Amino acid sequence: MRTSRPVLLATAVITLAAALSGCTASITATVSPDKIAGLAEDALEAEIGTRPQIDCGADDIELKQGTTVPCLLTDPASGSEFDADVTLSKVEGTNVTVSVQVADAPNGASEDAPSPDPTIATGTLVLSASEIAATAEKALQDAGVLTNPGVVCPGGDHEVSNGFTLDCTAIEGGTQYAASVTISDVDGSSYSVNVVIPELAG
Repeated sequence: MRTSRPVLLATAVITLAAALSGCTASITATVSPDKIAGLAEDALEAEIGTRPQIDCGADDIELKQGTTVPCLLTDPASGSEFDADVTLSKVEGTNVTVSVQVADAPNGASEDAPSPDPTIATGTLVLSASEIAATAEKALQDAGVLTNPGVVCPGGDHEVSNGFTLDCTAIEGGTQYAASVTISDVDGSSYSVNVVIPELAG
């Protein structure tokens, strides 16, 4: 199934190329694919702040409302290629508006690949500061170091592995203690913590 990012718009005045068919007076207005690609690049640059590279082929495009041109977008940062449909969404004389739909996944990406566990990066467990703090509170209670502690740890999410240490603050009865929280025994999504409060260490 093809999924796309939101439609983006760009408008420009296009110089038309007229092609006469035989001896009739029928005129077909066309525009070069480079001009359509340039409009699409303008729209995306205005939206995301980075100008991609778009290739809409080599054939002239009929200047007709509703015409959709299959193009190829290259991400300048990663070099990844994405399918991109550029549609002439509004044509009024030489005034043309295009809309761009870019596929969510780059070409060649496997759609059947399983989604990774959102809490685990490769070889690393990702824990929020609040998760670490809650585990540290339980460890202090279980060890009898503090009877009803609160623990505050800095930052947001942390990529942790065995030996990862975070400087936190333990609080009880209005008294604050510097607490060093070290992660150990990481196994999948389970782990242990060792909490050291130098001020209370025997």
